[in-house]
Amino acid sequence: MLLRYTTTLTLASALLQPPGVLFILAAIGWLAEIVGWRYFGRVLILLALGTLYFFSTAVGARLLLLPLEDRYPPLVQPLRGADVPQAIVVLGGGEVMQSPESDQETANARTLVRLMAAAQLAKRTGLPLIPSGGAPRLGAPPEAVTMESILRQDLSVQSPIWPETQSYNTAANATDSAALLARHNVHQAYLVTSALHMPRAAAWFRHADVKVIPVPTDYRLDRVSGLRLESWLPRAIYLEISSEASHEYLGLFWLWIQEQGIGGGH
Repeated sequence: MLLRYTTTLTLASALLQPPGVLFILAAIGWLAEIVGWRYFGRVLILLALGTLYFFSTAVGARLLLLPLEDRYPPLVQPLRGADVPQAIVVLGGGEVMQSPESDQETANARTLVRLMAAAQLAKRTGLPLIPSGGAPRLGAPPEAVTMESILRQDLSVQSPIWPETQSYNTAANATDSAALLARHNVHQAYLVTSALHMPRAAAWFRHADVKVIPVPTDYRLDRVSGLRLESWLPRAIYLEISSEASHEYLGLFWLWIQEQGIGGGH
């Protein structure tokens, strides 16, 4: 049942964000031309192609990305005083195979950047760490176990580590981490994840009644050089960023549906 639910969400997300939604729009336009609605069909096809081009440029990617990444500022210094976080939650961002000949997986670049930020914060504060992430596929070890190993062996973290090994998406990251935090009598935590992902992640943790201090990392685009002529040239990396940003907006919309009581469950 859980596998069917997550597969359905993954399929729906793929079809509702670029480039999937644009292919659907172009297909509808093509069908419209076949049935005789030529003007309407051509408008849809041109709209799909134009949108695909725009979201494949740095300009289009920035338009979608910056409102998400700029929602929370970087954490410069750990908080001081009485009301400070009591733990650090770091969310998994995916895994890759260690080599073509191996069936062992390790953290991808996104997860490594998050782990580096969490390890640095743990060394400065001495707080326990909660790597959060379940098994990426049936039979594989949980992502949190891989993250714990990297924190210990590669990043030399000495703080206590409490892996959260059951979650399969951001909503489950929040609810399962909240349960683990409650068992340790922790009600406020630093939350480490990619800046792009932080608005949705922080919202789900608030939904799970956990007060979080955002620690955004893994920023996608260069903020220093600004826009240039080549910013209008289409590149696959910009389409990827636009697709990821669209995924986050869809996720925030899905959370809003949950809070309105329209959908069932997380």
